[in-house]
Amino acid sequence: MDDRERVSKKNKQQKARIMLIMALSLTTMLIVAIVMLTISLANYGRDRRLYEQARLLAIQTMQPSFTPALPITIADKTLSLEPIEKPPIEVDFSTVREEGPNVLGWLYCKDTMINYPVVIYSDNTHYLTHDYTGWHSSSGALFFDFRLTSQLLGDNLIIYGHHMKDRSMFGSLLQYQKQLYYEAHPTMYLITPKNNYRIDLFAAWFTDSELENFPIQFDTEQKRRSFVQMAIANSMFTPNDESYYSDAKIISLVTCAYSDYIEDSRFLVQGWLVEIG
Repeated sequence: MDDRERVSKKNKQQKARIMLIMALSLTTMLIVAIVMLTISLANYGRDRRLYEQARLLAIQTMQPSFTPALPITIADKTLSLEPIEKPPIEVDFSTVREEGPNVLGWLYCKDTMINYPVVIYSDNTHYLTHDYTGWHSSSGALFFDFRLTSQLLGDNLIIYGHHMKDRSMFGSLLQYQKQLYYEAHPTMYLITPKNNYRIDLFAAWFTDSELENFPIQFDTEQKRRSFVQMAIANSMFTPNDESYYSDAKIISLVTCAYSDYIEDSRFLVQGWLVEIG
C-alpha cells in the first residue's frame, strides 16, 4: 500500500469517526429533548389535574348571572327593584384554603381556561415556581402583587400569571390582541370571601417591566385618569364601553409576552372592578 492509499484510508477513518461522533451527539440531543418534553408534559398534566381538582372541590354551584329581586310593598305600593347580579360561580373558600391557605380570591372567565384560585405571598417570585398549595410547579399560580397585602388594599389590583403554551394560567390573555376575542369575552369575575366583582375589560396592551407601569396606588385622581387613558390609547382592542368609572378600582392581569418593539415586555389586560351580589 503506497502513501496515498494510506492517507486516503486514514482520511476515510477520520471522517467515519467524525460522522459517528456527530450521530451520537444528535442521538443524545434527541434523547435529552424527548426526556425534557416528557417531563414538561407530565408537569403540565399534573398541574392541570391539580387545578381541576381544586375547581371540583371549591366551586359549589353554577348560577344564572342575575337573580330576580323580590318586590317590596310599602303602604299599598309595590316597588319594582332591579334584579341582583350574581357571579356565574360560587366558591367555597374554606375548602380551597385547606389546600392553599394563601388563597385570597378566585378569577373566572366564561368559556376560557381562566378559572383559578389567586394567592398572595410576601414577594412576587415565590408563586412563579409553586402552585397554590405550595408545591414546586413549572406552571406556578395566579398571584396578587405582594404590595396589596392580604387586605387587597390598592387602587389597582395586580394579578400575575405565567403565559403557558397550552393556554393554561394566563396563556390565553394574549388572545385579547384580537377584537373578536374581546367581544366574545368582554367580562371576567373576581370572587373573594367578602365581595364579588364583575370585571369590565377596557384595555389590553404591551409595556416593559419597569415598576412605574404597575402602580397599586394613585396619589391623585388625575394620575389615575392619565393611567387609564394611556392604557386605552395603547389597547389592542376597542372596549364596548369607553366610560370612565370614577368610583371603581382597576384590576390588571399581567403576563410575560414577547413584543417586537419592547424589551423585557409584559402584556396587560385591564378592567374595572364592579361590585355585584
